[in-house]
Amino acid sequence: MVRRMTKLAISLRRSVLLAFAVMCCGIPFIAQAQAVSSTEYPTRPIRLLVPSPPGGSNDSVARIVSNGLSRSLGRTVIVDNRAGGGGIIASELVARAVPDGYTLLFAYAAFTTTPFLAANLSYDVLRDFSPITEIANQPLLLAINTAVPANTVKELIALSKSKPGGITAGYTQVGSATHLATEIFKLKTDTTRSIVSVSYKGGAAGQLALLSGEVQASFATATSSMPQIKTGRIRVLATSAAKRLPYLPDVPTFEEAGVSGVDVVVWQGLLAPVRTPRPIINRVHADVVKLLKLPETLERLAALGSDPVGSSPEEFAAKLKRELQEFGKIIKALGLKPQ
Repeated sequence: MVRRMTKLAISLRRSVLLAFAVMCCGIPFIAQAQAVSSTEYPTRPIRLLVPSPPGGSNDSVARIVSNGLSRSLGRTVIVDNRAGGGGIIASELVARAVPDGYTLLFAYAAFTTTPFLAANLSYDVLRDFSPITEIANQPLLLAINTAVPANTVKELIALSKSKPGGITAGYTQVGSATHLATEIFKLKTDTTRSIVSVSYKGGAAGQLALLSGEVQASFATATSSMPQIKTGRIRVLATSAAKRLPYLPDVPTFEEAGVSGVDVVVWQGLLAPVRTPRPIINRVHADVVKLLKLPETLERLAALGSDPVGSSPEEFAAKLKRELQEFGKIIKALGLKPQ
């Protein structure tokens, strides 16, 4: 009888210890959940992962946002540049991060093309992220070397067809917005055989190739092209914007130039890990939208050739889904394979 009571006591003691251990293990998670849903967010610095190196247009917009959010949120927003792999490195880090609002992704246009070009991707663009807002976008410019005897898009098309292979067009990185715009333009104008596409590792290298005459044409952002445009070293024939740009009022859109469907733009947006509490998403979204309305922000974005957006989380999610569908078809038609 005594032995049975001893066994029972030991069993009860183990059960109590187990329950206590489970309760203690659960405390951090309970505390974390309370902190995540707290209206006091943020209580510590926020890390903003940027999938591009310092100094480029994406990084410049990211720093405008990080500085503005640091002021409005009352906590430092640290820019963490994690370039490489078409944004894969930064995206993977954010996809695996704790969804507490302290790790955010500053995505750009390659976010919706990389899934079709990278094999064995460890994350899903739609499943593993919570969209916050599209911040800004930059239309692309079709520019040519001034030695090219063409003043309009139609003249460039005619010139390329008069000597197939005689016109080369540079772009930055396979699968990038500039690459897609180049190939879409060629498809829409029936110049896939008369215009030769040439890839460069960066925007600076592409600009140098255009200026030297190594390539005759190029798709690029206004950010990288404006210095050469102002000095008359390159000529802009059309833009992918929906309407004429205030800083290039004499340059027609592709629609006006007679080529429809070349509406690819470079964009930047903000995302969080999936399951980030909606109150945190709403707080960051509201602060970004306010930031994008400030005169000083508008002035700085205009200097970069950027148009502010500030879309809702739902609108940004719809944009990502739409681009995945559209670009997936284009990349398949181009015969590009995951590597």
